[in-house]
Amino acid sequence: MIRNVIHALAVTLAFCSPSMAQENREVFEVEIDASVDDIWDAFTTTDGLKMWVAPLADIDLRVGGKWRANYNKDGKLGDPTTIENTILCYDPKRMLSLKATGFPEDFKFEVAAKETWSIFYFKPLTESKTKITVVGLGYNETEQSKKMRSFFATANQYSMNQLRDALKKQSD
Repeated sequence: MIRNVIHALAVTLAFCSPSMAQENREVFEVEIDASVDDIWDAFTTTDGLKMWVAPLADIDLRVGGKWRANYNKDGKLGDPTTIENTILCYDPKRMLSLKATGFPEDFKFEVAAKETWSIFYFKPLTESKTKITVVGLGYNETEQSKKMRSFFATANQYSMNQLRDALKKQSD
């Protein structure tokens, strides 16, 4: 369960990478063998989120809309294990910005996470390959923020592998 929570929050909390820190900015980049259309759908549709983020997920794609996930397949969206993000803005198939606004019970980095937001950039490299650049902003030098960065560093690659695997299965 904790591994799943790490995965979901890593998706939202900007795929932190301490080696790429620039002041309060964290950057993570990955190339995935999938079209920008497929990547966009994976990030912005309920079926897409369920495919790689969590078995229970939904999205209301609009500014101020919610992007929610729950790894407890026997739970329900909105229960104490739900992770909620608010959509700050988006530019279809180019950019999506999220802010974590609801945290699962016992999440130990809530104070630090409330100060951060993420921007996902999608750049088609070919018709079947897309570069995802995730920029996390709002990090600071507090101990909790530093620990949160470290905590999510390994979850970032896991999350992108989940996306990559889901899209590969979809195309097979």
